[in-house]
Amino acid sequence: MTDTATVTNAPPAAGQLTVEVWTDLGCPWCYLGRHRLRHAMNRAGAAGTTLTLRSFELDPDASAEPMTIPEILTRKHGLPTQAAMQAEAAMQAQAAAEGLPFSTDRVHANSFDVHRVLQLANRHGAGAVFFETVQKRYFAGVTNPYDHASLTAVAVEVGPNGDEVRAVLASDSYAQQIRRDERRARELGVTGVPFVLLGQRFAVAGAQSIDAYAQAISRARESRS
Repeated sequence: MTDTATVTNAPPAAGQLTVEVWTDLGCPWCYLGRHRLRHAMNRAGAAGTTLTLRSFELDPDASAEPMTIPEILTRKHGLPTQAAMQAEAAMQAQAAAEGLPFSTDRVHANSFDVHRVLQLANRHGAGAVFFETVQKRYFAGVTNPYDHASLTAVAVEVGPNGDEVRAVLASDSYAQQIRRDERRARELGVTGVPFVLLGQRFAVAGAQSIDAYAQAISRARESRS
C-alpha cells in the first residue's frame, strides 16, 4: 500500500503536476525509489509533470575523507562487519532484480558538495538528470562523486560548463539553497528519504513500488480536476 498523506490544503499550482523528491546520494533506497518513480511517471504519462530533486543530507557530519561502506555501516550503525556485508549483498540483490547496477566496492563521504552541484544543475534545468546520472554511476562503482574532478565531469555532460562547476566547488555557493530544501523537509516532517511531494499536496514516504507511485500520481492528478 502507498504511504500517502495530504500535507497541505493549498491547491497545486496551475499547469503541470510538480513532483519533488528529497534525496541523498549514498542512500540505496533513494536509488531504487528514483528508478521506480521514473517507471511510474512513464506509466502514468510523464507529459504534464515536472520532476525536481531536493537536497537532504542523511549524514551531514560525515567526513570529507571517503570510507568503505562496511566501515560506515559499522561506525555509524554499529553493525558487525559481517552483518554490514550481508546488508550490502541484500541491497545488491534487490537492485539486480530491477536491472540496476550495484557495486559493493563503493566509498562513503560527505555529500554536501554533490548537493551544491545538484542545486547548480537545477538552475540549468538539469538537476534530475545530473543526480540520476551521478548516482547510478556511483552505485555501479564506476565513478567517485566525492572527487571534484569526477563530479565536474558528470555535471558537464548534462548542462553546466566546467568553469562554472569548478567555481561552485571552490566556494560556498548554493549552501543556502541546500539549507532551504532541508528546512522545507523539516516543515513537512521528513525524517528520511526518499520523500516525494506531488502537486505540493500529497506526500509519499519511502521507496515505494512502481504501482504505488503510479497510484499516487493518479490521485494527485485527480485532486486537481
